[in-house]
Amino acid sequence: MSFNLAEIVVHGQRYIAGEFVRATSNVGILGEQDAMKSPISTTTISEKAVGSFLSSTEGLSKTLSLVPSVVKTYDAAVDCVSIRGFADDGRGFVINGIPGMQAMTRQSSNYIESVDVIEGPATGINGSGMANRSGGTISINSKKALMDEDTRKIGIKYHSKGAHEEYIDFGTRLGEDKSYGVRINASNTNGERSIENWNLKQKNIYINLDQETTNSKTNFMFGYTDTDSSGRPYGLTVSSKFVGNALPSAPDGKINTNPTWRRDKNTNLVMTLNHEQKINDHLKAFLNAGHFKQDWYYYVGFDKTLLNEAGDYSAVSDNYSLLEKRDYAQIGLKGDFKTGDLKHEWVAGVDRMWHYYGGPSGFKEESGWTGNIYHPNTDSFAPPTFAQSDAYYGTHARISGWSVMDSITTGNEKLNILVGLNGKSIAKDSYRPNGSHNKQTGDYYDVSPSFGINYTFDPRVAVYANHTEEFVEGGIVGSKYQNHGTTLDPYKTKQNEIGVKFKTGDFFHKVSYFDIKKANAVDVTKPGFTKPFLLADGEARHKGFEYTATGTLAEKWNLIGGFMHLNAKQKTTSAATNGKRPNGVPEWSANLGVEYKANDDFSVLMRGNYVGSSFVRNEQYGVPSYFTLDAGVNYKTSLNSTPVTLRAMCYNVTDKKYWAPSGNTLHFGGPRTFMLSAEFDI
Repeated sequence: MSFNLAEIVVHGQRYIAGEFVRATSNVGILGEQDAMKSPISTTTISEKAVGSFLSSTEGLSKTLSLVPSVVKTYDAAVDCVSIRGFADDGRGFVINGIPGMQAMTRQSSNYIESVDVIEGPATGINGSGMANRSGGTISINSKKALMDEDTRKIGIKYHSKGAHEEYIDFGTRLGEDKSYGVRINASNTNGERSIENWNLKQKNIYINLDQETTNSKTNFMFGYTDTDSSGRPYGLTVSSKFVGNALPSAPDGKINTNPTWRRDKNTNLVMTLNHEQKINDHLKAFLNAGHFKQDWYYYVGFDKTLLNEAGDYSAVSDNYSLLEKRDYAQIGLKGDFKTGDLKHEWVAGVDRMWHYYGGPSGFKEESGWTGNIYHPNTDSFAPPTFAQSDAYYGTHARISGWSVMDSITTGNEKLNILVGLNGKSIAKDSYRPNGSHNKQTGDYYDVSPSFGINYTFDPRVAVYANHTEEFVEGGIVGSKYQNHGTTLDPYKTKQNEIGVKFKTGDFFHKVSYFDIKKANAVDVTKPGFTKPFLLADGEARHKGFEYTATGTLAEKWNLIGGFMHLNAKQKTTSAATNGKRPNGVPEWSANLGVEYKANDDFSVLMRGNYVGSSFVRNEQYGVPSYFTLDAGVNYKTSLNSTPVTLRAMCYNVTDKKYWAPSGNTLHFGGPRTFMLSAEFDI
């Protein structure tokens, strides 16, 4: 029996057999790392996996959950996930190595080439971002022009109930030795989704320009998305005064408890720049920069509270428009040298993020709506009477950092050691609606170390361990809280992890154990207020183990899957939360994706996803586990000599009804949805 893992090279990239996962990953400031040699646990989801398992109802987040540590949370309209039990609402996502370049919205995915899931906190590796990345980092890599062929694709997708999407994908290389590349992706989405009364109009364009010569390489990406979402689904927060012995059974996922006048219009602009310049054979300089702006210029919210076991709810509406901007810059040097038999690959850099955030100058709320989750009758809901209010930048934050990393390899390349330090300062100020300075609200500084070790016994077996830390700006409090728009104090997260990686035949396996500690936040109810406050209190500790496997199971059968067990507890000053499991965090999660490739033209896909039971309201009410199944086929043919790829998918084949919890909020699980698409290579 052979124990050498088959690797496949496609367009210059190395893939593990099956091509769902890359054999190398972009690990932040450390650059390209081999999966078997890196002491940092990272899984890179390939373009094939993104295209195969992306859900038309649940977006990119469903694909991300191919990694066992990632669980989709929130409603179908946004790409929120948890990593090792800690929430990431999209603001923590990284694009082309630049932190803070995404929003809490449905991620545009047509420009995505691959996604690195870097597990564990690590400021020094992932840059000085402003968002919570306690469980890990989602790092998106944009599509670039291929070196060996042009890309000229147009496509159309049709979703249940008539929603449709048209898209183009164009790429070419120019100049001597094809050193310049252009890749353009654009799409137009319109129509009612599989959830009743949710109408989504979204247009985007992403342009990626790159150049690479002997002495330098540069990549610039521009992206713009315009979204108009009416009736967007959103879950219900379980009332602190909930009446009943158990939660109501989950309703049909196609039901929408929001009226059509619940609407948001927003634009997102993102630009990233990466440049690397060779100085000599052992020294390079680098620059990374980014700009992101989101403008929710029209917003009518509809926040619901679940009142009882019968499924009754009350609702309030608000005009919480939002304006946010993030600018980022990083410069540094990287190089290599030897001390005896040891090879050092070092990197040193400084960076800064300017974060501007604010809500409406004239925030308004109205209440009085009531309904039932099984029969919401939202057509009878009269719209609110308040006017829209322009948003302003009420909070300014400056996050500055420095990082020094040294990756040490022995002469026989069996032992890899990572040693690093990161310093970060966070300064925050508040501003008035007229733009004048109000006061300084915080000034903080901390140093975070990173250590890692990886020992490769032979090409088939390696063990690793790491300790990583992250110091970040406190999270922004959402609109469902009384203190909405404020930010919590900065905090530090620490992780210890050990694991083993091994290969059997054409399969790659990884088993790991982790222990993470971070500052905790809890809901606090105060007399005289209708909404709770979100306040820092104590510590959250998440301990667990993961198993990941991917590769070729047998001829024509490719597989990706794994599971995670998570023991999560809170340590707080309140008896209501101390020792309790965090709200909405499951103990078990698992996934399995299978491809049967009959030949080069025809394949069948299946994907199962399991999320275990959890609790809301501090273990007062249990949220049942659920399992969903997706299935589909891909077929390559031609039409008048034009190559065509036809796809058909059914998501949630059994139409499972389930609750998807996020904290104390319960979201409706996505209903059974059909998707048909045709892609033409012109």
